[in-house]
Amino acid sequence: MQRSYNLSSNASSNNTGNEKKSNVDWGRHWFAQLARYHRVHDPAKWSFTEEDVIAFLRAKVKAGVPAWKRVLIVKGLIVYRNQFLKSKYPQLEHIRAKLQQFAAEDKQKKEGTRSIEEVVGKINPNEPDVVQQMRRTLRVQGKEYNTEKAYVMWVKRFMKARCVRTLAEFDDLGATDVESFLTDLAVDGGVAAATQEQAFYGLLFLFEQVLKKDIRSVNAMRSDKPKLVPTVMSKPEVLRALLVMKGVYLLIAQLLYGTGMRISECLRLRVMDIDFDLLQIRVWNSKGNKSRYVPLPRHLVPLLRSKIKWREGLHEQDLASGEASVWLPDALDRKYPNVHREFKWQFLFASHKFSRDPKTGKRHRHHIHRDTFAARLKVAIDEVGIHKPVTSHTFRHSFATHLLMDGSDIRTVQELLGHSDIRTTMIYTHVLNRPDVKVTSPLDSLWAEQQMDDEVGINSRLERRPGVALSSTDRISNKAVSNVA
Repeated sequence: MQRSYNLSSNASSNNTGNEKKSNVDWGRHWFAQLARYHRVHDPAKWSFTEEDVIAFLRAKVKAGVPAWKRVLIVKGLIVYRNQFLKSKYPQLEHIRAKLQQFAAEDKQKKEGTRSIEEVVGKINPNEPDVVQQMRRTLRVQGKEYNTEKAYVMWVKRFMKARCVRTLAEFDDLGATDVESFLTDLAVDGGVAAATQEQAFYGLLFLFEQVLKKDIRSVNAMRSDKPKLVPTVMSKPEVLRALLVMKGVYLLIAQLLYGTGMRISECLRLRVMDIDFDLLQIRVWNSKGNKSRYVPLPRHLVPLLRSKIKWREGLHEQDLASGEASVWLPDALDRKYPNVHREFKWQFLFASHKFSRDPKTGKRHRHHIHRDTFAARLKVAIDEVGIHKPVTSHTFRHSFATHLLMDGSDIRTVQELLGHSDIRTTMIYTHVLNRPDVKVTSPLDSLWAEQQMDDEVGINSRLERRPGVALSSTDRISNKAVSNVA
């Protein structure tokens, strides 16, 4: 079967609630502006389209509205779509991505004194020119380095499959070649649906953002995407796993289960993100460029204080050796040249050695690698005999499920997890043993009925012939053994 690819994409604290309310208010504001521009008489019943938004943005361009503000308009309309229309249509994410590129280019023009290397970092000159250009575009748009690595990997695989090496050779390639490549991945490669989806978005970025070609009409044989329920550990299983973990990895596991953070969010925590007075942790610039607050478990306060004290000692050693430095986002190191040496900005879970930033070439003390925790977790799960596919994300699934089982409101869980759409959080209701819905297995019902019949038979025989009789449980067990024999 062929399908078309579609391009889409009570609060834990007062700050989180205010941020959420502000986003919703801006969503309403820009929707009202959009409806007013199109002279809609009854906005409550109006479902705006992608074309309506494009026309509105063109009017803003004529009015001299800068690209960064047009990005905010689209973000507001996306919030309105998610919160009020409860739909993924109209699909505005690709418009937002395009505007973000324009905004980055405008910013680069204003900062004209900076060299291209200062803007995008170091790029290997030995790579093909198309790969170099793609890296520049990804970095100008502020994409995550993991996204860059994944997209570049798929571009290189596509180039190898199509035997192209230079930017000029892409002139003859288009949607048909992408469609064929994706179909080969599904049919011959047998890749998972998520893998094929990632390959598509990597090639989409190449063709639209770098080569300036439209391939949104791609039809390809799709890998089947099964709807999976998340793996969840029971509370005793979580406890068993925690009891055999040690040191910093135990602290990380407790944070994952106690706050619902992703492993990347946990490892990126900086010293200043821990608020002991308000008992909360700031999760900054996580998936989808969103920030939120999660509760700080009281049980972890002494452990985190001890960890921060240890981290301060390590930082003093780095200062004494003249090497103290940490990676900073959004060109903060350029705006504030000495902030990378400040203790509050240091990663809490620091690596034992320095590493070199692949973009800038600078040496920093980064956080520990996520694979080290995964390896320790596997050892712990095997040791306690939990026969489930447990990963770091399983703690997040268990956090959400156990909160719902204990009676927490699903909207609260949505805020704590950082989900934009309530439907993403709703998946955890599928793995609950809900107290309001009692389901009895037919096998249990069968044995219960058999037990009642035997008890009735025993009582009637006892009335006719006094004596010592077997208990109903013994009779059922004997009968089962007799039948098997």
